[in-house]
Amino acid sequence: MKKNSLLFAGLVSACLFALSCKKAETLQPEEKTPTISHKMATANIVTQTRNVNVVYFVPNDLDTLAGYRKRLSDLLLWTQDWYKQEMNRNGYGNKTFGLADDGSGGVKILTIRGSLPKSSYPYSGGSGAVASEVNAYFAAHPADKTSDHTLIIIPRYSIGSNGTPSGGPFYGTGRWCYALDYEEMDIANLGLNTTVGNRFSVWFGGMVHELGHGLNLPHNRQKVSENSTLGMALMWAGNGTLGKSPTFLTAADAAILNANQVFNNNSNTYYGSVTTNIPKIYASYDSGLASIVVSGKFTSTGNVTSILYYNDPNVNNEGTGVNKDYNAITWESKKIGTDSFRVVMPIADLQEKADGIPYELKVKLVHDNGTVTEQIYAYTFSGGLPVLGFSTKNELSKTGWSIASFSSEETSGEGATNGRAIRLIDGNASTYWHSRWSTSATTYPHNVVINLGSSKTATGLSLTQRSGLSRAIKNFELLTSTDGVNFTSVNNYVAQNVNGAQYFDFGSAKTFQYFKIIANSAQDGLQFASLAELGLY
Repeated sequence: MKKNSLLFAGLVSACLFALSCKKAETLQPEEKTPTISHKMATANIVTQTRNVNVVYFVPNDLDTLAGYRKRLSDLLLWTQDWYKQEMNRNGYGNKTFGLADDGSGGVKILTIRGSLPKSSYPYSGGSGAVASEVNAYFAAHPADKTSDHTLIIIPRYSIGSNGTPSGGPFYGTGRWCYALDYEEMDIANLGLNTTVGNRFSVWFGGMVHELGHGLNLPHNRQKVSENSTLGMALMWAGNGTLGKSPTFLTAADAAILNANQVFNNNSNTYYGSVTTNIPKIYASYDSGLASIVVSGKFTSTGNVTSILYYNDPNVNNEGTGVNKDYNAITWESKKIGTDSFRVVMPIADLQEKADGIPYELKVKLVHDNGTVTEQIYAYTFSGGLPVLGFSTKNELSKTGWSIASFSSEETSGEGATNGRAIRLIDGNASTYWHSRWSTSATTYPHNVVINLGSSKTATGLSLTQRSGLSRAIKNFELLTSTDGVNFTSVNNYVAQNVNGAQYFDFGSAKTFQYFKIIANSAQDGLQFASLAELGLY
């Protein structure tokens, strides 16, 4: 589907876990029938134990827009019904997010008057000031906050000469999201192939897209084969097609929502901490199936309900991480037994297959308490085929290993567990070593020596950067020793700035009791270093 014009500028959130859109797009209208053709919000409201908190936030130099309660209530009920139909299509029954009832069958909308003018709540960076006042309201009226998920709608600040509105924050930040109200935000404009209808589609579709972020959904796009069958994924560019042409929730979206706090009518505790790991993963290209086949085993302290696979290409060097995942194409599977997974992903369904394009495979574990964890693996394409080099090696047991020496470690600034050199060999990729920084910060080169306890034979080194890639190392040297005094260099290597285990072959088998890593440079060019795990195979 052709992208026609950019509507919103990008926003990079300072919050690590923020889910924000860098753009919303207007798309060329297509001759397709909308997935839901009715314009009236005829569905009965679904109210649950916990509901999306809907707030209408008004800066002190603005007023509410005419008919906003009825207009927005109709649109939210339509959206609630659309989510219900998509969850049902994905096999989860008529589940949808809850909305509080205003007592007359409409949606309860909390109107909060801001203490500052609209200039204090700009698009870029204005969400913090809005959130501060909304949180103050919730603190004074705790019964009005029934969940962790909040949709904040702000009346438009101005209308351009062409009828296009502009305003304040319009993105998702964690489980909160922001959208805009204007005079044409009316269900009567749904699906109209007119100037007014096309403009409405972008702003209403944008609100539903940002609500998706507020409901824990990352970006992801439709598979190639879904273009003709299901249309546009909401969490890709569905903000320009919703209500006009087929727009849908992917299987990955639905799996996340199935475990969402406001999609389940219970009083369970959601979003608690879980500890997970994927100790074994195997990836190969099956030429007979023309597919990437990934399988493996996981561990978790929680109950895993789905495994998701986000194939995220670094298109046009857009980068990786938060807000860089627009083009991720996804699959979903259920666990096999209690701790295993397998998925077959036809490469014909991947849009991007240029030689050398960097891909991140993000394997996500969805838990029944709504918590989603992930581990990331790098791959690429060559000659139209995937190059998959991240399959788990048969690593040596770390029993009996110890830290012989290190150039520095951080013992106070990284909490009670992290920062220490021993975290490099604890078998847990979520913990990490960090060079000393809180006092007398050390600089490159940084080094650590590991004692294997006895003589071992290995053919390569495994290295895992700290999760999230903070203070990741780049150039390093590996040396081995039989006595811990005299070391011989094996080779110099370049670590990639990616999550997950990386493997570095020795070229031939080596026998030794000690090995030394000398980190010589950083991915970010600064003086600090951090690593999650070191191993041998």
